[in-house]
Amino acid sequence: MEFLQIISNNILPLLTFMAIGYALDMKCKLQVAALSKLTFFIVLPSFIFYSIYVVRLDMSMFYVFGLAMVQMFILGWISAAVGKLRGFSPGKIEAFKNGVMFCNNGNIGVALIALVFSNAPYVVDGETPYLAMASAAATMSLVQMNMSLNTLGLYQAGKGKLTARDALSVVFHMPVPYVIGAVFFVKWIGFDMTETFLWPVFQNSANALAAIVMTALGMQIHKSKVSFSDLDGWIGCVFRLIGGPAVGYGMILAAEMAGIRLDPVICQTILIMSSVPSAVNSVLFAVEFHNHEDFATELIMMSTVLSCITMTGTIYMARILFPI
Repeated sequence: MEFLQIISNNILPLLTFMAIGYALDMKCKLQVAALSKLTFFIVLPSFIFYSIYVVRLDMSMFYVFGLAMVQMFILGWISAAVGKLRGFSPGKIEAFKNGVMFCNNGNIGVALIALVFSNAPYVVDGETPYLAMASAAATMSLVQMNMSLNTLGLYQAGKGKLTARDALSVVFHMPVPYVIGAVFFVKWIGFDMTETFLWPVFQNSANALAAIVMTALGMQIHKSKVSFSDLDGWIGCVFRLIGGPAVGYGMILAAEMAGIRLDPVICQTILIMSSVPSAVNSVLFAVEFHNHEDFATELIMMSTVLSCITMTGTIYMARILFPI
């Protein structure tokens, strides 16, 4: 039953947007680059500002942030090593790293956590006592992923075609680094953004992210040759969908050995968020820099479809490993 809920509530809506994008491009021959510019300069900055502003920070949430950051770099090191062993070109290594390091926490992860912890066996007397903690941990993981994906991920995508200096210059010509600094400053001074006319702008733009990005992915799938037969794509899926939770579990055990005791709800959330498929933004980055667009699209598409099975298995294992 839960398997079907995950598919109907999280996967099918995303696949629907992809189908819309595919049909639109087949009919009208649209430009993915136009949607990527809209995402990079308006929708994504608004989403990042909104998601960071609403999260409540405490020490356990900083642990979640730190573990997510370490996990991401471990996956990056592994994927870079695999790319070199497979003889990838420098550009393909960066595309492979982006597909493995970064996951779709915004479109799937947070919604998946809300679904899991608002249904049995986590409902007590009609209440959801674990949902608030799980949502806070999921949001902190989302913040870490957004900050890293839209700075380091953008840099790595550009590095595949540009010099390191030029790729870094591109990152700082994008609004995301400045939005991150601005939102932390606003939180620090205690300014209430919800009372300003800009707040509905942030909310509406944030809500539009999934639709715009997934529609762009559908358009790119139509333009690309996606066959599900690329061995490198399958390897990337294994490291993203199975390696991600494995590294996440290892990080939780390492934290316990270091004397950091995390609530089982937080441990389950970390593990489940680690199982989410590759970040769709990686396709937009690849399109922006013309860096192995077909491969990036195939990896994201394959991991999204296969995650229907692997995420369900991870949810089941999380309950066994970290019982509440």
